[in-house]
Amino acid sequence: MNRQGLQELVRQQLGGTATPMAAQLALDAVLRAIADGLAEDGEVKLTRFGTFRVKQRAPRRLLLPGSEKSLVLPSRSTITFRTHQEKA
Repeated sequence: MNRQGLQELVRQQLGGTATPMAAQLALDAVLRAIADGLAEDGEVKLTRFGTFRVKQRAPRRLLLPGSEKSLVLPSRSTITFRTHQEKA
């Protein structure tokens, strides 16, 4: 599902009478709140849904195919999601 499909589902959940712009604003507000929560706390827990977390990936070495050269990929932050049904 892409953003447009998700926006349409939000519009339907708002009763189907909401405008596409209202659904877009609602979706944008939720996604912005999740992003802000991750930036501030590194974790966002949504009851009966799941948990978003910021995870640090260690640097790693990448071997280039067909040559003996290698690159070192730097450490980076990624976002993980675990549903409430999964066990830690």
